[in-house]
Amino acid sequence: MEKGNRLVFIVEGDCEVAFINKMIIPYLYKYVGTAQWSMNAQKITTNRKLNRKGGNVNYAYLKNEVERVAAQQGNVWITTFLDFFRLPNDFPGYSRECRNIDAIEEGIKSDLGYERLVPYIQKYEFETLLFVSMDGFNLLLDDSGQLDQIQTIMDSYANVEDINGGVETAPSKRLSRIFNYNKVADSGLVLDELDVETMRKKCPRFDKWIEKLIGIIQSVANASV
Repeated sequence: MEKGNRLVFIVEGDCEVAFINKMIIPYLYKYVGTAQWSMNAQKITTNRKLNRKGGNVNYAYLKNEVERVAAQQGNVWITTFLDFFRLPNDFPGYSRECRNIDAIEEGIKSDLGYERLVPYIQKYEFETLLFVSMDGFNLLLDDSGQLDQIQTIMDSYANVEDINGGVETAPSKRLSRIFNYNKVADSGLVLDELDVETMRKKCPRFDKWIEKLIGIIQSVANASV
């Protein structure tokens, strides 16, 4: 068995990096057993000459990032954390229909041909996960009217992953209409009051992704015994 198992999360921006490093990686470390693992999140490089990362991400940028990470030494697993909202249309199997997200993920894996790649596209975007509980918003906001509006949105969907991803109805757009939402600062404060287990219970697609990653980690742990 190779030593130096790695799990690299390839993401779009600072919020996602913070979320993965702060919540997802510590959660996954509970399952590593005696196997040696390192995990990290990194933004997609969008301008290699300027060493610029994040921002507008097309498929070519993602492909370059995956290929670069896959070429590194060790037992490297790669997963993505990308928003379906405003996903560029150059992605393999691209569709504007959310029911086709699985097909897009499969298209990415097929096109890149990397066995240890687990593509994941969040329906509809990162902010979806903030809606799993009012706890974070109760900490962030003290305006009862604003809190009521957020509660109404949550109550309108049996599955928060179904909160619409249109230009004006995506989760982040809804928050911006209710208050002066700051993506990095405010999402971090909300996440401080949330936990991965609640997200898994409220978000079936997200849960399926986490379950896949746990399965990989446990299979490596079992092989190292």
